[in-house]
Amino acid sequence: MDMSEDRVDVIMRTKNSAEMLKQSLDSIFQEIPVRKVIIVDGGSTDDTIKIASQYENVEIYHKPELNLGQATQFGFRVAETEWIAVIDSDIILKNGWYSQMSEYMNESDAVEGSRIDYYRVKWVQDLTKVKYGVFGQTLIRRKHLENLNLDLQQGEDAAIKYYFDQNGLRWKKVANYLAEHYPFETNIHKRTGTIISLIPRYIPKKQQIEQGHIYRKYKMMTLKEVLWKTFIQNIAKEAYVAFRTRIWFVLAYLGLI
Repeated sequence: MDMSEDRVDVIMRTKNSAEMLKQSLDSIFQEIPVRKVIIVDGGSTDDTIKIASQYENVEIYHKPELNLGQATQFGFRVAETEWIAVIDSDIILKNGWYSQMSEYMNESDAVEGSRIDYYRVKWVQDLTKVKYGVFGQTLIRRKHLENLNLDLQQGEDAAIKYYFDQNGLRWKKVANYLAEHYPFETNIHKRTGTIISLIPRYIPKKQQIEQGHIYRKYKMMTLKEVLWKTFIQNIAKEAYVAFRTRIWFVLAYLGLI
């Protein structure tokens, strides 16, 4: 692909995203041959709009009435370029991201990169091992997105990947690790309320129910994977942690040591 001729519209969904927004936008304009950055804002009350307004080639749409899926669909409809990028406002693209991703564009309908998450620890996310789609560092051919219904609170990326799979479209996953993800400054996820350590410590009931429905509808995991990876395995891990951290206390309390 000739990057001097082909420009890309970038879609970014925001809500109170000021913390990492400048760094994210700077990396986008450095890495991607941007036509427009299309920001669909869900009703920010911090400096998100102020920061975004300082950039040329940024269009801001105030859409607090839209859920995450609808905001994504709105961005698709506003975009004009053949390829669009969906970049999250807490993602920083590293040097070479677009040049490497663009190598797969002629043979694919979507290209999804891998990333490094920075919670309280550095967590390498090899998304090639995940069968569902993950937005944030993704390029997609726009013509395949025009007729989708994305009335979803979450899981719009999984829904689109499922649609691609069902229609024989090519979704390429790349283990490039040229995107860095800084999702929050504390261990509480801003959008969902999930409390994170190395694994989630608390996930609100509503969030769990929404995730369960989405994972089933878009076949993101098999029943065996759900029972083992998200339930039995976690119980075993919790039991092991409890044993390692409290066994001697309990034995001492009981007078056995």
